[in-house]
Amino acid sequence: MNFENIIERRKVENGLHSLVLEISADEYKRDYNDFNDDYALNILERHLEYRGDDGRPSDVRIHYDKENNIVRITANVHYLGNDHTNYRFR
Repeated sequence: MNFENIIERRKVENGLHSLVLEISADEYKRDYNDFNDDYALNILERHLEYRGDDGRPSDVRIHYDKENNIVRITANVHYLGNDHTNYRFR
């Protein structure tokens, strides 16, 4: 997956970062054949690693907007109290 083709939006409230990633469904389908939250977590962890971001994701969900051909991944990202995140190579 080309991580330069992902649009990221964040909102921060009370120290909690809410994140949305938007990916073209065509880009998504090059690597994945199903829409599930495990794939969403994998993409989000790889995206954070690509950016050098050591946040820890939780509540990761995937949403497919068939009408607009967009895949959205939503999550919370935690920073407070973290040690440096060690990423798993996939």
